[in-house]
Amino acid sequence: MKLGVLLPHTKLYGGVKRFLELGNIFIEKGHEFCVYTPDGKAPDWFAYKGRMATFEELGQEETLDALFTTTVSYVPMLLQSGARHKIFYHVRIREKLKEIMKNREIEIYACSTNVYRHNLSHFGRESFLAVGGVTVRNYQTKTNYSVPADRPFVVMGYGRLAESVKGTKYVVKACEQLYKQGYNIKLLLFDTALNEAWQKLLDSFTCQCPFEFVKNHPFDRNSELFNRADCFVSAENPRYSGWNNTVAEAMACALPVVSTKAGTADLIVDDETGIRSARWVFCFKRHIARLYHDEQLRQRLGTAARKHIGNYDWELVAQRILDHLEEDSKPNN
Repeated sequence: MKLGVLLPHTKLYGGVKRFLELGNIFIEKGHEFCVYTPDGKAPDWFAYKGRMATFEELGQEETLDALFTTTVSYVPMLLQSGARHKIFYHVRIREKLKEIMKNREIEIYACSTNVYRHNLSHFGRESFLAVGGVTVRNYQTKTNYSVPADRPFVVMGYGRLAESVKGTKYVVKACEQLYKQGYNIKLLLFDTALNEAWQKLLDSFTCQCPFEFVKNHPFDRNSELFNRADCFVSAENPRYSGWNNTVAEAMACALPVVSTKAGTADLIVDDETGIRSARWVFCFKRHIARLYHDEQLRQRLGTAARKHIGNYDWELVAQRILDHLEEDSKPNN
């Protein structure tokens, strides 16, 4: 099949990473895949194997079997493309989608059960569940959950300060308060800035507890970074997040995770594959303290997390999408 996606850019961003991962797997399975962006520029942080093209080139090419987008403003281009399957892959919950959901020419994919439930309750529309993912084999599993007395307990969080929905401030405040209470704790944040304004936010970050802010870390070495932590905490806003990439990566590294329900309905079974938390500082503080004191809990949750995340490997997501497209393309369907 000939497949493609309309993206705003190929910088390090969750929605972009989704299609670069899927594209490579589609290609490995014998299909063609093209990423269309305004400038047609390939990513410099990911070994993408497919073709790049500009939006202008889209109308000059052979009809695609399927064209995806996650960007609402690109839907008119999607409809004009002539692709046999015009797919809006819904990854951000809080978007204005009323007209899109009413248009039966557009097929709706949901990146998570969170999104699927939202589409059903708000628009009365079933979505195809294309849940995931993460390339589990690329992540090294944590094996030692002990914390020696000569080093701090390391709490890791996503440092995307420019987007308040990520909730970095909640993780920071929880760690600051625990540190003031005498906990030997260190905060580990990471992010890659997409522009100069974002970079300034990262450079000016301060915290009232020991911390390290890792900037522009190579994506293909994320496993090393996650393995430096003793737990991972995500405070994303449940009203906005469809799928939680950083939680998925932490789970692939067998880290015990504390997270809101943002994008994690498929991932976190409370007290089994992770710890579900309300989006309050005192809640994160309590959960971190529990993990701080309990090595067996850390190991139990981390081990279960690694096993569970295997259900959402990109390989499985890609095959599910291909099977769905092929089934829909059969006569009489």
